[in-house]
Amino acid sequence: MEDTIAAIATAAGEGGVGIVRISGPRAVEIAADVLGVPAAKLQRSVRVGWASDRAGARIDQVLAFAMRAPASFTGEDVAELHGHGGSVNLGKLLAAVVERGARVADPGEFTRRAVANGKLDLARAEALLEVIHAGSDRAWRQAQDNLGGRLGEEATALEQRGLVVLAELEGWIDFPEEDLEVQSAAWIDGEIAALRDACGALSDGFRHGRAVRQGLVVALVGAVNVGKSSLLNALVGVERALVAPDPGTTRDWLEVSDTWNGIRVTLVDTAGLRETSDAIERRGIELGEQRVASADVVVVVNDGVAPWDDGRRHGTRAVVIRSKSDLLPPPAGDHGPLAPPVASIGAPAAPIAPPVVTPSASPVSGALATSATTGAGLAELRRAVLAAGGVADREGSESAVVTTARQHTLAVTARDAFARALTGWRDRRPPELVAIELREASAALARLRGVDVGDRVLDELFARFCIGK
Repeated sequence: MEDTIAAIATAAGEGGVGIVRISGPRAVEIAADVLGVPAAKLQRSVRVGWASDRAGARIDQVLAFAMRAPASFTGEDVAELHGHGGSVNLGKLLAAVVERGARVADPGEFTRRAVANGKLDLARAEALLEVIHAGSDRAWRQAQDNLGGRLGEEATALEQRGLVVLAELEGWIDFPEEDLEVQSAAWIDGEIAALRDACGALSDGFRHGRAVRQGLVVALVGAVNVGKSSLLNALVGVERALVAPDPGTTRDWLEVSDTWNGIRVTLVDTAGLRETSDAIERRGIELGEQRVASADVVVVVNDGVAPWDDGRRHGTRAVVIRSKSDLLPPPAGDHGPLAPPVASIGAPAAPIAPPVVTPSASPVSGALATSATTGAGLAELRRAVLAAGGVADREGSESAVVTTARQHTLAVTARDAFARALTGWRDRRPPELVAIELREASAALARLRGVDVGDRVLDELFARFCIGK
């Protein structure tokens, strides 16, 4: 990079200390000029001095030091000025740097230079962003694992294994008159299958990685007065939703955040489903349904009195429960100990997203009994919600985790290419065709780490960083 960039590297607002970071070929020279000392005097050891503008007017007393390339975050010459906090003070320090020839950095430009100079791979750069934005301890630990290189190391290992298989296969292509040994053929088969499965496990871990990184949105749905609001209050341990015997207390939807097993969970209490002539309530129901459509998990609440909703319309996102288990003794009958009364089976009360009710099916199949009053079943409900959201049972049980859509797409590409290679190999297709698939798989794993990615991908990623990073 021929130009020198600078930015305020600390958060905006008041603070005891603020940092102006400079990177590029003139970084040390510019910082030294701000301090009024020769560039040779600015080293890794901290120097105390007064920063001044080009007219010689003092700005602030600062600590300054320099890191020479390549032993710096960006791989370039880097200097930092540590002054007192405050937007005015730091703005004047930055202006003193810019007037000496630096330019204000673009968002994420320091990290982008680190990637370009081989100090970080792209997976670690993405993890750095996740460290900054981590909303829970578990998200922070996952991001730190990937920042330490866990995902990049896994992708590199898989890529290298794929290239070894490719080399073996290309050796056979180059010398077709020599039959491939039975042992080598079996090894190629087993290795391609193993690579397919490993990339499959990597792609399957995306739901877990995304849930840990950004949390889960969990919608509570059901008919009026089935206990959704009481359940929300019980799950978070405080009264956040109004509870009343009159139906329609919740008119649209209410969001409350909590942390379960290190995962940030946003609970959404929606308006009860029913026919209504109240335009405001009806609009609230419609808004709630829109929020439910984007939820990661849907808790379908039944009380054993309203028509039973088996959650089928929500697919694998659904966790079906029977609420108020302390108030409704389970009746005996063919439907098991948690079955609602037979009289509750019939046409749904609300035309908006009607529940699926069939007299011939057991309406309590898979339902979890809970009580907002006694707390029964709440721990099991939390575990069921996390499982439905794709979260691993225990932290550390997962392997390297992909956490972004970009990483997931490339893991799927590698998995599918290895799968096609295996099919081609077992179908005895020309080895040249199998080699094409192996190259595609290895290239996808390389791109996951950031090798040969286009500028558009980099622009989209680093635009999400702050200017000082």
